[in-house]
Amino acid sequence: MTTDLDELIASLAAAPTDRRLDWMEADILSRISGRRDDTRIARMAGPARVAAVGLASVIGVVLGGLVATAEVQGQQPASVFAADAQLAPSTLLEGAG
Repeated sequence: MTTDLDELIASLAAAPTDRRLDWMEADILSRISGRRDDTRIARMAGPARVAAVGLASVIGVVLGGLVATAEVQGQQPASVFAADAQLAPSTLLEGAG
């Protein structure tokens, strides 16, 4: 089986192209300019994103601290296993009731 490389190249050159290439350059340039616009918009929105994350962090820390202090200062329900239960035998025997 002999294959003539010149015949294969000639048949490839004679074959029609599967896509039109005359619009490719304009399409690529428009995509590049679109990406530049997207990058510029993202760069301008960066400080707003940082401010939003900072504000959310501050709100979370403040509200978390308020909830934590409210839990510590609030009235604790009576519990059988609580260390400071008022009716615990150790407090009744010591007379600290």
